[in-house]
Amino acid sequence: MGDLPTARVTVSRPFLRTGVDYFGPIYVRPAPRRPVVKAYVAIFICMCTKAVHLELATDLSTDKFLQALRRFVSRRDRCAEMFPDNGTNFVEALNKLQDFLKLLRNSKHHDIVSKELAEEGIQWYFNPPSAPHFGGLWEAAVRSAKTHLLKVVGENPVSPEDMTTLLAQVEACLNSRPLTPMSDDPNDLQPLTPAHSLVGESLQALPEPNLEDLPTNRLNHWQLMQRKLQDFWRRWRREFLCQQQGRAKRWKPAVPIGIGQLVIIQDDNQPPMRWKMGRIIQVHPGGDGTIRVVTLKTVSGTLMRPVEKICILPFADNTELQDATADSHQS
Repeated sequence: MGDLPTARVTVSRPFLRTGVDYFGPIYVRPAPRRPVVKAYVAIFICMCTKAVHLELATDLSTDKFLQALRRFVSRRDRCAEMFPDNGTNFVEALNKLQDFLKLLRNSKHHDIVSKELAEEGIQWYFNPPSAPHFGGLWEAAVRSAKTHLLKVVGENPVSPEDMTTLLAQVEACLNSRPLTPMSDDPNDLQPLTPAHSLVGESLQALPEPNLEDLPTNRLNHWQLMQRKLQDFWRRWRREFLCQQQGRAKRWKPAVPIGIGQLVIIQDDNQPPMRWKMGRIIQVHPGGDGTIRVVTLKTVSGTLMRPVEKICILPFADNTELQDATADSHQS
């Protein structure tokens, strides 16, 4: 593992440096007796404080993303840097994400968004393709919100107002998670949470009766939405607590990576008995000198991949490999 990026360890106000991603779809009904439509959730997470902000996007268009961005900036202030996911980590075979992939790969979308952000003084940074772990901070937030929210909501459509309310309450749950102790005082039982950087103290929910044991057919509309929130809280809390129980890992020396090596490129869409091969033509070492991204030459052109997405075949001569890599670093 590499060192944390600069945006993660630089002290700043909340959401000055922000990661952004989408998840979904969720289903909403704009009005009674209207057809159900797909909607998505834009998730913004502060790189420094880990605070989360959720916005509903009724479709996957550039205009809706810019509207969600405007609402986010209006509530959380303008950020200086944004780190979106590249989007190519999604598997194209998943029909639910086809529209999302088209949006992310649309050059016109990138041009419009980049122009809008440039006018606001916001710098836009992309991760390398097929490297979701480079955005581990917001990927973890996406998992926390998406996995259980989609299970709780399911494919039952709700109104946009109900979904906006539910997302705001889910956002409050995520921002209430403990990060670290406030002090070394044994009598101080208050943990530091992302909400402390937003409102100065931990968030407090309005008291609601426990509805988990009541049949859903006995609940009115508001109680049904609160039941969904309580189900989300129960599921997510258990997962969060399990994640805090870290386990040690046995480390091994890194495999030498250099120019000229033949590799197998991991591709989930390859048909049986087909292997996507590539040759390393350029390495991209990080600030600590460790190579985590490489440029590959394939039959269809060149592409960048993280080293986790390649399988290195045995190299004939380690001396030639080291000399080629050293020449690349010098150049």
